[in-house]
Amino acid sequence: MMTIVQEHEIKAFLQKRNLSTVISNEVYDHFISQISELMKDNLSFQEAFLKTKTEWQFELEMVKADLFSFKKIARIEKSVLQSRFRNIIISSTIFTLTGFAVLFFLNDYFYLMQVGLLVTLFCLLFYNFIFKKMKLREYYNLSFHPLILQNILLELILLFGIGYFTQNINFWDMEINKVFLMYAVAVQVQLLYFSSKKVNVLIV
Repeated sequence: MMTIVQEHEIKAFLQKRNLSTVISNEVYDHFISQISELMKDNLSFQEAFLKTKTEWQFELEMVKADLFSFKKIARIEKSVLQSRFRNIIISSTIFTLTGFAVLFFLNDYFYLMQVGLLVTLFCLLFYNFIFKKMKLREYYNLSFHPLILQNILLELILLFGIGYFTQNINFWDMEINKVFLMYAVAVQVQLLYFSSKKVNVLIV
């Protein structure tokens, strides 16, 4: 049976890994369960704690959160975060491809899609600031979010490629810019939504 002091020691160890609340609680439960089982085999708390930490060493190792981020997070957090990012990318891509089709076949409705997306973005910003879900610094960091930086890099490569092969000096004015902008806003909308729910999406 563990004491309150020993439980606090486990919590203090996990807090240093900067885990999100949900993951931290899950890992904490696993630690309690594993240490309790080991202590039943006549191991002391410190021995059981050390063995459990060793078993979790790989998952709790601090690694770069993303190629475009300097922040370090636990590997277990990164795997969850990357899965979340993939879902954001997929949904944003589907929305953007829909917008791309509308741009060419139903041009008048493309403007409505843009307006609707921007209204959603501003409503989420307003909600986050009014209810103090987000600080101004966090909104500033949103502009340099890895998913936004990836979009900018891809756009630059694609536009310069198009400009080079077509010899079009006005490639910056191409309609495709609107598509990339729509993708960026769609990503921001989802990041703001997750932020309002206090879900970790690397906005710090």
